Amino acid sequence: MPAVLAILLVFMILLPALILWLQQDTKMAVKSQKNTLAFNLAEAGVDRGMWKLKSSTATFSDALAGNIIAGYNFDSTFTDITGGTYRIRFSSGPAAKQVTIWAEGRDSANNQTRSIKEVVQNQTIYSALMNGGNVSWSKGLGIYWGSVVSQGNLTLVDDNVAGWYFPRKYAKGVVIGTALNPRDVNGPTPPNTDNVEWWSGYDVPDVPVLDFAAMRSSAAATGTLNVYGCRSTQGGAGANGSATKWDTRGACASAGAHATHFGNSWSHPKSAQFNPNTDFVWYWDGDVTLSGAFCGGAACGQSAGIRGTLVVRGNLTIDTPGEFNYAGHVPSNAWQEQNKLTINTFDTAAASQYPGDLGFHTSTGTFGFGTDTWCQPLSGCGWRATVGMKGFTYVGGNLTILQFMDFNGAVWVNGNVTATGGTPTAFCGIFYDDTLSVPALNVILIRISWDEVKPSSAVWL
Repeated sequence: MPAVLAILLVFMILLPALILWLQQDTKMAVKSQKNTLAFNLAEAGVDRGMWKLKSSTATFSDALAGNIIAGYNFDSTFTDITGGTYRIRFSSGPAAKQVTIWAEGRDSANNQTRSIKEVVQNQTIYSALMNGGNVSWSKGLGIYWGSVVSQGNLTLVDDNVAGWYFPRKYAKGVVIGTALNPRDVNGPTPPNTDNVEWWSGYDVPDVPVLDFAAMRSSAAATGTLNVYGCRSTQGGAGANGSATKWDTRGACASAGAHATHFGNSWSHPKSAQFNPNTDFVWYWDGDVTLSGAFCGGAACGQSAGIRGTLVVRGNLTIDTPGEFNYAGHVPSNAWQEQNKLTINTFDTAAASQYPGDLGFHTSTGTFGFGTDTWCQPLSGCGWRATVGMKGFTYVGGNLTILQFMDFNGAVWVNGNVTATGGTPTAFCGIFYDDTLSVPALNVILIRISWDEVKPSSAVWL
């Protein structure tokens, strides 16, 4: 009997504490649930803010200018999600071309509030090699300073390019390597990344909807629309055909149209030779061939030098080296694209392992195209970039590479890219420039940063 009474006494003493503990635990569980709900509502606010900014170029321009957009200045409370509410505010900055989305969510009892700030930037050209569908990368191209992004699958066709473990590769579909240099070997089944060089099933940005009408109009105004040389590879000497002939004066003597050449000595008036600091839009409605050669190992009026935007709605054939030498911009995060170099090597303290390399995780701000050298992984040292096109290049059809010149900017090819004789020691380089901007009919938002912050003191409406 005394033992029973003792047990009852213990229960009577512990019961209030047990009940209090259960009550506190329930409160904490409810609080945690509401806290999570508020966080999810804040994330929904960020998503809605992204949708609003991408709804039109005018909307993004207003936000970028700091103009108040009704409903997106903490002046509206959105109630379309069950369980709580959220609100959104846009602000310009913190840097040029950037907008901050500030979204806050709270539960329906107004007990928990979470707050998120995301900085986004409208960057039309966000990749060195672009395409609206699948990307097949084969020998003949080397890519530096910018990632490769595919809206579908990204296929490394041969071991020439699959052996280069740079730059970073992102695909909405699957990143496919070779047997010797594999990437994603299990398709859509996780894991979908090595967290260093390739990512499958990635939420890649939309592709820009280019304003071809505006670019064609610009070319027409500057005399750079459908410019063909005085000799056509299809039409014969003296004919304005479907090829831009980078040729010597003698080959065009019968045409007497040396001003329409693009080579060094008899360059087109709008070429980089005569306008090294001016961008033009070069636009062709059909096919075009850029052709020419070096003379005795040096530029002699036959090689390519264009800057600005080059639009070819048909097929583009490169049959010329480049001749444009200058000090060009290097993206501040260029080293991140070359963090991994081959299957077993990474960026080290050594300099010049890739173009603009200053050492471990450090790259220069400018690069001397035509003068500075670097060591190409698997291919030796002493490389120089011979740029023929500085800016953005769009090819509506196929890109065929017969001779090897370099691009500084970005290249978008809708068709196939093929190179004759492409090897680890014979290829075109694409040196990405993250400052490119071309006329577009949509807004492409790139996330710069994402942070949870202290909720605003502004009164909820």
